[in-house]
Amino acid sequence: MATRRSLEEIAAAARGRAVPPPAAAGREPDPAQLTNARQAPQPAAMTPQLATLVDEPPAGEAWLHELKLDGYRILARIEAGQVTMLSRHGRDWTGKFTAVAEALQALPVKQAILDGEIVVLRPDGTSDFQALQELLQAGGSGSLVYYLFDLPHCNGYDLTMTPLLERKNLLQSLLARLSPPRENIRFSDHIASSGDEVYRQACLLAAEGIVSKQATGVYEQKRSRSWLKTKCLQRQELVIGGWTEPGGSRTGFGALLLGYYGEGELVYAGRVGTGFSESTLRQLTSQLRKIEQAGPPFRHPPAGADVRGVVHWVRPELVAEVEFREWTRENILRQASFKGLRQDKSPGEIVRESPTVSPGGENISGQPASSGRKRSAADAVVAGVRVSHPDKILYPEQGVSKLSLAEFYAAIADFILPHVIQRPLTLLRCPDGRQGECFYQKHLGEAIPETLRAVPIRDKEGTAEYIVIDDIRGLISLVQLGVLEIHPWGSRETDLEQPDIITFDLDPGPGLGWPEVIEGARFLRSRLEELGLVSFVKTSGGKGLHLVVPIQPGTGWAEAKAFARSVALDAARRRPDRFTAEMAKVKRPGRIFIDYLRNDRGATTVAAYSTRVGAGAPVSTPIRWDELNRTVTPDRYRIDNLPKRLMALKNDPWQDFFQIRQALPG
Repeated sequence: MATRRSLEEIAAAARGRAVPPPAAAGREPDPAQLTNARQAPQPAAMTPQLATLVDEPPAGEAWLHELKLDGYRILARIEAGQVTMLSRHGRDWTGKFTAVAEALQALPVKQAILDGEIVVLRPDGTSDFQALQELLQAGGSGSLVYYLFDLPHCNGYDLTMTPLLERKNLLQSLLARLSPPRENIRFSDHIASSGDEVYRQACLLAAEGIVSKQATGVYEQKRSRSWLKTKCLQRQELVIGGWTEPGGSRTGFGALLLGYYGEGELVYAGRVGTGFSESTLRQLTSQLRKIEQAGPPFRHPPAGADVRGVVHWVRPELVAEVEFREWTRENILRQASFKGLRQDKSPGEIVRESPTVSPGGENISGQPASSGRKRSAADAVVAGVRVSHPDKILYPEQGVSKLSLAEFYAAIADFILPHVIQRPLTLLRCPDGRQGECFYQKHLGEAIPETLRAVPIRDKEGTAEYIVIDDIRGLISLVQLGVLEIHPWGSRETDLEQPDIITFDLDPGPGLGWPEVIEGARFLRSRLEELGLVSFVKTSGGKGLHLVVPIQPGTGWAEAKAFARSVALDAARRRPDRFTAEMAKVKRPGRIFIDYLRNDRGATTVAAYSTRVGAGAPVSTPIRWDELNRTVTPDRYRIDNLPKRLMALKNDPWQDFFQIRQALPG
């Protein structure tokens, strides 16, 4: 018999206690009181945080566990009584969910961005994606339920840096003030308990799985390791590449031929012939006929039993979600069942899903991976660029994978790209990670992907091809090549012979403390100011600091190098106890070597926001001068903490860098 339990009651069963009552009405909840809340205009749109698939749920008390919902991820934006429902890709879906949008208008907030999932519930309280699809196709909305689980912005306050548990408590307090309560707006409860026990109970209750979230985690607008999803049943989105003719009394089609993207091409993954209702067969057949094409879209088209009878090929434009038992040794789906079309996902982002597992047999949750459930990873796609071997570990000390590095650069692209695009690059490549062989490369002898450009530049050996990137796709392509450090020229390709930055590398010698390096950087800054030049400072990601001076193109390389040399020699003359301009190591103990040689034609310095090859995955990070203190060491910022820093800042620490108009003194 149907239980008619809500998701909260199912969650309560999993943790062995009743659902807590909603927060009592009383004083209006104030987002300003939350940890790290900051006043900020409400953004027009946000990118939702996504969970990383793992083999087993995380252990420990630092995690909250929610039942995995099987619906459409929706961000609701409330502004002056107007509600906009946005899909995970930012599409306006308010028209699909008008009843939910109208219910949200009663929420006692002036501004808010709410994160949740719209579902249709089965009688037992679990979500049913296929029923959701059928309801939307029929134009209905009465049975929709919007489960809310996060609140990244509220009443003029940015809460993305606020701990998750505080955000959820505020959200629950707001929902408790809905008067009267709306049946289609609900709080997505969480369970603070053993991840293994919650997962076991969820699977017994036929739920899709669980999502585990760090209780103190911030809201990251990307796929994150602070949110982990563990599935009870294997599910996968796949691209439809064709269909077979129906047999017997069946109408429409017999089976769908499915695939996923790997190495930029559609890879055949098997067929699905069950799970279709009569209405789904009719509607899907109509859609398929509109996109029919002559040849197969797959890299290696299926043969044999998979294409028995008449086969029709289609353009790869539709995405289906299927449930299946396992992948066979031939990488084909076994016992697949159709669950619905995914209107919120594009075909190009569909790759074979695989739990993230570290080389030591541990997944990112720190739990040992189950050998029976571990699966090999397929290629990933980041910013439209294929990343092969995404689980390859590049920084073993932190377990940073190739995919993690690509996602890091995608997250900070707006910050790093202005410093590296349209400049010749020298690359430090470590194809097997920082623990393997690394080598500098100026010219790529291999075939250059279309996301990169080769620029012919005359050098001592003749004319050679240097690499240039133009956008985020080029940046991610460098990760695909195993690049761990990006070193741009001090000039752009349009003015190769006229540098637009001067760099001083402050390299502390043995026996010199960090406070002395800070004092040395401030001294050099003041000398440059006396010459009428504004300078900017960044951590090197190694041992020292970099002072960077933006200038207007117009000075040749010889003049730029001569100026930098004169500044270094002047500092060494004024403070011989603190500086040296000589490379000889015998001169360096207790002093800072001011490396001015970075300002020669063809010489390079690691880019702002580039990773370094050192242990800990450090990043050469721009900082404000007032931030330069003893806590900001050269390797202070790393892959794991730099995105949070940039999210917390109101402005780019170098916000005026590209607006400065200054020239070297005569």
